[in-house]
Amino acid sequence: MSIETSFRKANHICNRQLTRIETEDFSLSILYWGFMPKHFDNALHRHSFFEACYVVDGSGSYIDNGTEYPISKGTSFLSLPGIWHQIRSVAGLTLVYVAFEVDGERTGANAVEDYRLLMERAKPVVYGADAEPLGHLWETVISIFDEQKPVVPALLKHASASLLLSIPALHGPQRESVLPHPADHAWEENILFRQAKLFIHDNLSEELTLPKVAGHLHISPRHLTRLFQRHTNQTFVHYIQEHRVQLASQLLLHGDLSIKDIASRCGFQSVHYFTRIFTQKLGVSPAKFRRAQFTEGRSGKSHFTE
Repeated sequence: MSIETSFRKANHICNRQLTRIETEDFSLSILYWGFMPKHFDNALHRHSFFEACYVVDGSGSYIDNGTEYPISKGTSFLSLPGIWHQIRSVAGLTLVYVAFEVDGERTGANAVEDYRLLMERAKPVVYGADAEPLGHLWETVISIFDEQKPVVPALLKHASASLLLSIPALHGPQRESVLPHPADHAWEENILFRQAKLFIHDNLSEELTLPKVAGHLHISPRHLTRLFQRHTNQTFVHYIQEHRVQLASQLLLHGDLSIKDIASRCGFQSVHYFTRIFTQKLGVSPAKFRRAQFTEGRSGKSHFTE
């Protein structure tokens, strides 16, 4: 499909279907989208809304509030409400753009603050935007219309929402991240422990040694030992035994597998070892635990008889 055809398709669909972008705490009214294979000069003008433009190809200049900026492939430029601006190009620009207004009543405080700061301290022109999320997202939106395939509305909606959210991130002043800092030790420890638990739970039938699990997480066995002590107040081995016994008790209550098969499925190396650990943890052997479910009518009561 030629760029003229794909851009015509994009103009047709976006200007009919993407007139509002909303997330949980973010709402923008879209006034228009533009996908222009060849954009030349326009008149010096201003408007009452934001207009974000991205140069897909070509070269020219952008005049913003009396200052002229050269623009070329990968340049992002933003026209603010009330600011006089103009685009000039002799050979023509392959240009994409979107004009929008912020719905303050339906937008969260953080997003409103982002656009307030954008009005006050925006960078009108950003070079090298093709290496930034905004440039990648413009390319993603364009690619949705490249193939001779139906457009997936959900994909277009989410890509467009991410695109609009990336504008203040690129053109606005830098704000302190609300995400945990990579050096936040406690946060990293929590993530590692969660990964360790998931790996153990998904592999209870396998041999789970301290070096094996630590190796999966790319940490030392000593570090993993400290994680389990800190988060569970028990050793790595006891944690695994406890969860293997929990799984075994469910299989004993709700299945017809033999005790040998249950021992194997729960990662115990032998029936003898399984019986010993199970009895230590629950105070009754696996066979008596299973018989109890029939005497109690599968009621879940824990009355065991010798």
